Amino acid sequence: MFLGFQQVVAGASVKTVTDLNIPANATHAEVQADTQTVRYNMNNATDPTQTVGMQFLVTSEPKSFLIEDIRRIRFIRGAGSDGNLNIHYFGGRNI
Repeated sequence: MFLGFQQVVAGASVKTVTDLNIPANATHAEVQADTQTVRYNMNNATDPTQTVGMQFLVTSEPKSFLIEDIRRIRFIRGAGSDGNLNIHYFGGRNI
């Protein structure tokens, strides 16, 4: 069941779960890079940098994550300008 949408700007400083508006009943999220590549990691200890971390490429399909992983995610823009992340939140069964 769809619970909400959020767009987050990934800029030069690291964003964390405190920057997300996760609905209370969310069980998973779908994330897509919109305007620029965004770097991320989910180990809850190490910040990504503009050259280190997994990548959300603008050309990639949306990626699904369990909400527990989204609560640990940290992200930053890739090299270049700020990028948008579009996030759909869902509750119930995984899709």
